[in-house]
Amino acid sequence: MNSENSQDENKGLNLLDLIIILWNRKILITTLTSFAAIFSVLYALSLPNIYTSQAILSPSGSDDSLSSKLGAFSGLAGLAGVSIPGDSGDKTSEAMARIRSYDFFVNEFLPYIKLENLMATKKWDFKTNTLIYNEKDFDEKNSRWVRKVKFPRKPKPSNQEAYKVYGEILVVSQDLKTSFVTISIDHKSPHIAKEWLNLIIKNINEHMRQLDKTIAANSVEYLNSTAQSTNISQIKTVISKLLEDQMQDLMLAEATADYVFTPIASPIAPERKSKPVRAVICILITMLGFMISIMISIGLHFYPLKK
Repeated sequence: MNSENSQDENKGLNLLDLIIILWNRKILITTLTSFAAIFSVLYALSLPNIYTSQAILSPSGSDDSLSSKLGAFSGLAGLAGVSIPGDSGDKTSEAMARIRSYDFFVNEFLPYIKLENLMATKKWDFKTNTLIYNEKDFDEKNSRWVRKVKFPRKPKPSNQEAYKVYGEILVVSQDLKTSFVTISIDHKSPHIAKEWLNLIIKNINEHMRQLDKTIAANSVEYLNSTAQSTNISQIKTVISKLLEDQMQDLMLAEATADYVFTPIASPIAPERKSKPVRAVICILITMLGFMISIMISIGLHFYPLKK
């Protein structure tokens, strides 16, 4: 008899037994699922809208950069013992990496924005086109940071804290087939998202241009000093050709606004939010509540509460 009872207990639940158990707990299941559904709606409605501004850019190509043009003459310049920097690699990949870098954020992005727009925005009022800040973090009336944090953090967010948020709202990618680069920025205000994306595109073009101009200018200076130290006419001819080409490149760089990236699809202020997808949030939380209610019902069947 004992062995038969043991076998019955170890048989487990079949589908009919499970249906009966859940039916007997239908009030509990309905209550918990309804609570989860109501909570999901309230939670979804409490989330602020996020808008994504996106731009599609065409790379100018590393062959057009000043440093690569300098490298084209490295063989000739070697005759004169002149060391000229060659092509530093794919300018597009370098520019994408710089956009994501901490140095670019601190020097080319952060000085041109309001820190509170990045770190303390609660939501955007579309009727007045104004930002509403989190009062626990930033006092707008007095333009003062009031957030309460523990050491070593301070009321005003540090550059490293701001950079972490920057990394969360920025997406930079490249289509390997077309080589087009897509950059997007998320923000609670569509107009801020557009403004920041335009800022990034403008500053990365200028930043990369200034880097190559510095390389070219240094090379020109070095070539001039080398030309004065040699009496061989052939070498002077090579150096003269190098100087002529680099001076032309420097002038062209001054007149080229889109040095690394040329916009194909410029940033816009989107009319529709990109997230959150409130319907999906409601469905997932409601389903989670339903599954939890089922597990609780089965648990109460095997381990009933003591009266």
